[in-house]
Amino acid sequence: MTNKLKVNNTYLKTLLITAPFLLAATNASAGAWVAEKGAGYAKLGYAGYDADKYKGNNPTFESFKSDNVSFYGEYGLGNNFALYGSQLFQSYDQSDSKTGQNSASGLSDTELGIKYQWQANPFVFSTSFLVKAPLFYKAEDGLGNHQVDYEARALIGKSLNEYGYFGLEAGYRLRAGAPSDEYRYLVEYGFDFNKIWYFRTKLDGTLSAKNSDTPNTINSNLSNPLEFDVGKLELTTGLKLGNKAFKGYGIEFTYTREIYGENVLEGDRFELALTKVF
Repeated sequence: MTNKLKVNNTYLKTLLITAPFLLAATNASAGAWVAEKGAGYAKLGYAGYDADKYKGNNPTFESFKSDNVSFYGEYGLGNNFALYGSQLFQSYDQSDSKTGQNSASGLSDTELGIKYQWQANPFVFSTSFLVKAPLFYKAEDGLGNHQVDYEARALIGKSLNEYGYFGLEAGYRLRAGAPSDEYRYLVEYGFDFNKIWYFRTKLDGTLSAKNSDTPNTINSNLSNPLEFDVGKLELTTGLKLGNKAFKGYGIEFTYTREIYGENVLEGDRFELALTKVF
Protein backbone atom coordinates (compact mmCIF):
# COMPACT_ATOMS: atom_id res chain seq x y z
CA MET A 1 0.00 0.00 0.00
CA THR A 2 1.49 3.34 -1.07
CA ASN A 3 0.72 5.27 2.09
CA LYS A 4 2.57 3.00 4.51
CA LEU A 5 5.62 5.13 5.11
CA LYS A 6 8.57 4.69 7.39
CA VAL A 7 9.23 8.10 8.92
CA ASN A 8 12.15 9.31 11.02
CA ASN A 9 10.61 11.28 13.90
CA THR A 10 13.77 13.06 15.05
CA TYR A 11 13.10 16.32 13.21
CA LEU A 12 9.38 16.15 13.95
CA LYS A 13 10.06 15.80 17.66
CA THR A 14 12.32 18.83 17.65
CA LEU A 15 9.64 20.90 15.94
CA LEU A 16 6.51 19.57 17.60
CA ILE A 17 7.55 18.95 21.17
CA THR A 18 7.28 22.60 22.21
CA ALA A 19 5.30 24.50 19.60
CA PRO A 20 1.74 23.78 20.82
CA PHE A 21 2.66 25.06 24.26
CA LEU A 22 4.28 28.25 22.93
CA LEU A 23 1.11 29.22 21.11
CA ALA A 24 -0.66 31.63 23.41
CA ALA A 25 -5.38 30.52 19.91
CA THR A 26 -14.09 34.13 17.88
CA ASN A 27 -14.45 30.35 17.26
CA ALA A 28 -12.63 27.24 18.40
CA SER A 29 -10.11 27.02 15.58
CA ALA A 30 -10.74 30.33 13.77
CA GLY A 31 -11.70 28.22 10.75
CA ALA A 32 -10.59 29.79 7.47
CA TRP A 33 -9.73 33.12 9.07
CA VAL A 34 -6.04 33.76 9.80
CA ALA A 35 -5.03 36.03 12.67
CA GLU A 36 -2.85 39.07 12.10
CA LYS A 37 0.79 38.95 13.11
CA GLY A 38 1.12 38.58 16.88
CA ALA A 39 -2.59 37.92 17.38
CA GLY A 40 -4.14 34.56 18.13
CA TYR A 41 -6.35 32.30 20.17
CA ALA A 42 -5.87 29.70 22.91
CA LYS A 43 -8.25 27.18 24.44
CA LEU A 44 -7.73 24.96 27.48
CA GLY A 45 -10.52 22.46 28.06
CA TYR A 46 -11.57 19.61 30.30
CA ALA A 47 -13.93 16.97 28.88
CA GLY A 48 -15.66 13.85 30.11
CA TYR A 49 -16.81 11.16 27.69
CA ASP A 50 -19.07 8.17 28.37
CA ALA A 51 -20.07 5.54 25.79
CA ASP A 52 -21.98 2.28 26.18
CA LYS A 53 -22.64 1.70 22.47
CA TYR A 54 -20.32 0.75 19.63
CA LYS A 55 -21.24 1.24 15.98
CA GLY A 56 -19.76 -1.86 14.37
CA ASN A 57 -19.03 -5.54 14.88
CA ASN A 58 -17.87 -5.74 18.49
CA PRO A 59 -20.44 -7.78 20.48
CA THR A 60 -18.28 -8.07 23.61
CA PHE A 61 -17.94 -4.30 24.13
CA GLU A 62 -19.46 -3.06 27.39
CA SER A 63 -18.41 0.53 28.14
CA PHE A 64 -15.83 3.25 27.56
CA LYS A 65 -15.18 6.26 29.80
CA SER A 66 -12.52 8.92 29.52
CA ASP A 67 -11.42 12.23 31.00
CA ASN A 68 -9.38 14.55 28.80
CA VAL A 69 -7.50 17.81 29.17
CA SER A 70 -6.82 19.48 25.83
CA PHE A 71 -4.97 22.54 24.57
CA TYR A 72 -5.47 24.23 21.21
CA GLY A 73 -3.56 27.29 20.05
CA GLU A 74 -3.36 29.48 16.97
CA TYR A 75 -0.88 32.30 16.36
CA GLY A 76 -0.61 34.78 13.48
CA LEU A 77 2.82 34.83 11.85
CA GLY A 78 2.13 37.69 9.45
CA ASN A 79 1.78 37.74 5.65
CA ASN A 80 -1.46 35.72 5.95
CA PHE A 81 0.25 32.78 7.67
CA ALA A 82 -0.70 31.25 11.03
CA LEU A 83 0.72 28.45 13.13
CA TYR A 84 -1.66 26.17 15.03
CA GLY A 85 -1.37 23.10 17.20
CA SER A 86 -2.99 20.92 19.83
CA GLN A 87 -2.10 18.52 22.62
CA LEU A 88 -4.34 16.07 24.48
CA PHE A 89 -3.96 14.40 27.86
CA GLN A 90 -6.21 11.34 28.01
CA SER A 91 -7.24 9.00 30.80
CA TYR A 92 -9.60 6.18 29.84
CA ASP A 93 -11.19 2.96 31.09
CA GLN A 94 -12.58 0.42 28.64
CA SER A 95 -14.59 -2.65 29.59
CA ASP A 96 -15.05 -5.75 27.43
CA SER A 97 -16.77 -9.00 28.43
CA LYS A 98 -14.05 -11.05 26.70
CA THR A 99 -10.79 -9.13 27.19
CA GLY A 100 -11.69 -7.50 30.50
CA GLN A 101 -10.64 -4.02 31.57
CA ASN A 102 -8.18 -1.78 29.70
CA SER A 103 -7.04 1.57 31.04
CA ALA A 104 -4.28 4.09 30.44
CA SER A 105 -3.48 7.75 30.99
CA GLY A 106 -0.95 10.18 29.59
CA LEU A 107 -0.21 12.57 26.76
CA SER A 108 -1.61 11.49 23.41
CA ASP A 109 -0.66 12.60 19.88
CA THR A 110 0.77 16.06 19.22
CA GLU A 111 -0.54 18.04 16.25
CA LEU A 112 1.11 21.05 14.61
CA GLY A 113 0.05 22.82 11.43
CA ILE A 114 0.46 25.91 9.31
CA LYS A 115 -2.34 27.78 7.55
CA TYR A 116 -2.32 30.34 4.74
CA GLN A 117 -5.21 32.67 3.83
CA TRP A 118 -5.38 33.26 0.08
CA GLN A 119 -8.25 35.74 0.00
CA ALA A 120 -10.73 37.59 2.21
CA ASN A 121 -13.46 38.49 -0.32
CA PRO A 122 -16.05 37.60 -1.46
CA PHE A 123 -15.37 34.81 1.02
CA VAL A 124 -12.35 33.73 3.04
CA PHE A 125 -10.34 30.93 1.46
CA SER A 126 -7.40 29.25 3.18
CA THR A 127 -5.37 26.07 2.98
CA SER A 128 -3.58 24.24 5.77
CA PHE A 129 -1.06 21.48 6.31
CA LEU A 130 -0.84 19.53 9.57
CA VAL A 131 1.45 16.87 11.04
CA LYS A 132 0.40 14.55 13.88
CA ALA A 133 3.12 12.65 15.73
CA PRO A 134 3.32 10.29 18.76
CA LEU A 135 5.94 12.14 20.78
CA PHE A 136 4.99 11.38 24.38
CA TYR A 137 3.80 7.77 24.54
CA LYS A 138 4.76 4.25 23.52
CA ALA A 139 2.73 1.98 21.26
CA GLU A 140 1.81 -0.31 24.15
CA ASP A 141 0.34 2.60 26.14
CA GLY A 142 -2.79 2.60 23.98
CA LEU A 143 -3.02 6.42 23.89
CA GLY A 144 -3.00 6.60 20.08
CA ASN A 145 -2.16 4.55 16.99
CA HIS A 146 1.53 5.44 17.34
CA GLN A 147 2.17 6.55 13.76
CA VAL A 148 2.60 9.82 11.90
CA ASP A 149 -0.24 11.53 10.01
CA TYR A 150 -0.07 14.27 7.36
CA GLU A 151 -3.16 16.29 6.50
CA ALA A 152 -3.89 18.85 3.77
CA ARG A 153 -7.11 20.84 4.03
CA ALA A 154 -9.03 23.59 2.20
CA LEU A 155 -11.14 25.97 4.30
CA ILE A 156 -13.87 28.44 3.34
CA GLY A 157 -15.45 31.01 5.65
CA LYS A 158 -18.11 33.65 5.10
CA SER A 159 -19.44 36.34 7.41
CA LEU A 160 -23.22 36.72 7.36
CA ASN A 161 -23.03 39.97 9.34
CA GLU A 162 -25.82 40.07 11.94
CA TYR A 163 -26.79 36.52 10.96
CA GLY A 164 -23.46 35.05 12.06
CA TYR A 165 -20.98 33.14 9.91
CA PHE A 166 -20.52 29.75 8.30
CA GLY A 167 -17.54 27.61 7.40
CA LEU A 168 -16.81 24.63 5.16
CA GLU A 169 -13.70 22.46 5.26
CA ALA A 170 -12.49 19.44 3.28
CA GLY A 171 -9.23 17.56 3.52
CA TYR A 172 -7.28 14.34 3.16
CA ARG A 173 -5.25 12.74 5.95
CA LEU A 174 -2.38 10.43 4.95
CA ARG A 175 -1.68 7.96 7.75
CA ALA A 176 1.56 5.98 7.97
CA GLY A 177 1.49 2.44 9.35
CA ALA A 178 -1.59 0.25 9.70
CA PRO A 179 -4.46 2.81 9.89
CA SER A 180 -6.53 3.76 6.87
CA ASP A 181 -6.14 7.14 5.20
CA GLU A 182 -9.07 9.48 5.77
CA TYR A 183 -11.21 12.06 4.00
CA ARG A 184 -12.02 14.86 6.44
CA TYR A 185 -14.92 17.34 6.24
CA LEU A 186 -16.51 19.94 8.48
CA VAL A 187 -19.55 22.21 8.30
CA GLU A 188 -19.84 25.02 10.85
CA TYR A 189 -22.31 27.79 11.69
CA GLY A 190 -22.19 30.32 14.50
CA PHE A 191 -23.70 33.60 15.63
CA ASP A 192 -23.67 36.07 18.53
CA PHE A 193 -26.77 36.45 20.70
CA ASN A 194 -25.32 39.73 21.95
CA LYS A 195 -21.91 41.31 22.64
CA ILE A 196 -20.87 38.66 25.17
CA TRP A 197 -22.91 35.50 24.48
CA TYR A 198 -22.46 33.34 21.36
CA PHE A 199 -23.37 29.96 19.90
CA ARG A 200 -21.92 27.66 17.24
CA THR A 201 -22.58 24.20 15.88
CA LYS A 202 -20.40 21.85 13.83
CA LEU A 203 -20.73 18.63 11.91
CA ASP A 204 -17.23 17.14 12.02
CA GLY A 205 -16.84 14.11 9.77
CA THR A 206 -14.31 11.44 8.83
CA LEU A 207 -14.68 9.02 5.92
CA SER A 208 -12.25 6.12 5.70
CA ALA A 209 -10.30 5.60 2.46
CA LYS A 210 -10.66 1.83 3.14
CA ASN A 211 -6.95 1.06 2.79
CA SER A 212 -5.99 -0.11 6.27
CA ASP A 213 -3.48 -2.95 6.54
CA THR A 214 -5.65 -4.60 9.22
CA PRO A 215 -9.19 -3.20 8.86
CA ASN A 216 -10.84 -5.73 11.19
CA THR A 217 -8.49 -5.22 14.14
CA ILE A 218 -10.17 -4.09 17.38
CA ASN A 219 -7.95 -1.69 19.32
CA SER A 220 -7.43 -1.84 23.06
CA ASN A 221 -8.46 1.83 22.97
CA LEU A 222 -11.65 2.08 20.91
CA SER A 223 -11.37 5.85 20.63
CA ASN A 224 -8.48 5.23 18.18
CA PRO A 225 -9.77 2.71 15.59
CA LEU A 226 -7.66 1.80 12.55
CA GLU A 227 -10.44 2.19 9.99
CA PHE A 228 -13.72 4.01 10.64
CA ASP A 229 -16.37 6.44 9.42
CA VAL A 230 -17.92 8.98 11.76
CA GLY A 231 -19.98 12.15 11.91
CA LYS A 232 -19.93 14.12 15.15
CA LEU A 233 -22.44 16.83 16.03
CA GLU A 234 -21.01 19.56 18.23
CA LEU A 235 -23.03 22.23 20.05
CA THR A 236 -21.21 25.06 21.82
CA THR A 237 -22.27 28.10 23.79
CA GLY A 238 -19.78 30.63 25.08
CA LEU A 239 -19.51 33.74 27.19
CA LYS A 240 -16.98 36.52 26.60
CA LEU A 241 -15.83 37.99 29.89
CA GLY A 242 -16.30 41.76 29.74
CA ASN A 243 -14.33 42.83 32.81
CA LYS A 244 -11.13 44.74 31.92
CA ALA A 245 -9.09 42.42 34.12
CA PHE A 246 -10.24 39.47 31.98
CA LYS A 247 -10.19 41.16 28.59
CA GLY A 248 -10.09 38.60 25.80
CA TYR A 249 -10.99 35.69 28.07
CA GLY A 250 -14.09 33.56 27.71
CA ILE A 251 -15.80 30.41 28.95
CA GLU A 252 -17.26 27.73 26.68
CA PHE A 253 -19.47 24.70 27.20
CA THR A 254 -19.61 22.08 24.44
CA TYR A 255 -21.69 18.94 23.95
CA THR A 256 -20.61 16.41 21.28
CA ARG A 257 -22.09 13.11 20.13
CA GLU A 258 -21.46 10.69 17.26
CA ILE A 259 -24.64 10.74 15.15
CA TYR A 260 -23.56 8.29 12.43
CA GLY A 261 -20.61 6.11 11.58
CA GLU A 262 -19.06 2.64 11.51
CA ASN A 263 -16.44 1.10 13.83
CA VAL A 264 -16.75 3.94 16.33
CA LEU A 265 -17.94 4.51 19.85
CA GLU A 266 -21.27 6.29 20.40
CA GLY A 267 -21.46 8.39 23.53
CA ASP A 268 -21.83 11.79 25.14
CA ARG A 269 -18.97 14.24 25.56
CA PHE A 270 -19.21 17.33 27.75
CA GLU A 271 -16.46 19.94 27.77
CA LEU A 272 -15.83 23.08 29.83
CA ALA A 273 -13.11 25.34 28.46
CA LEU A 274 -11.30 28.59 29.13
CA THR A 275 -10.54 30.62 25.99
CA LYS A 276 -8.30 33.60 25.31
CA VAL A 277 -8.27 35.89 22.26
CA PHE A 278 -5.24 38.17 22.05
